[in-house]
Amino acid sequence: MGIKDLRKELTEMRISMEKMTAEIHETTIAIRESLKMTSDTIKEMNQTFSKTLENALRQMSELTIQMNVKDTILKSLGIDGMISDFFKKRK
Repeated sequence: MGIKDLRKELTEMRISMEKMTAEIHETTIAIRESLKMTSDTIKEMNQTFSKTLENALRQMSELTIQMNVKDTILKSLGIDGMISDFFKKRK
């Protein structure tokens, strides 16, 4: 193998390595963009879940308060046992 052949082979290796480097760079960019999109999606889902959970807990709290008020009123009127029997289905 002569110097010309060795130089040609080294040139081909350099060109191949430059192509591989460019492909790796493009792959890295694609992976970075994908991870950013995934991160943004997870943040958005987390915010949506938090808002939904907050609304559900608020509604449950309001329902509990309404039931407590209803029970208090029924007890103060002395008819708390009668109402639940009245709404039961007959078999």
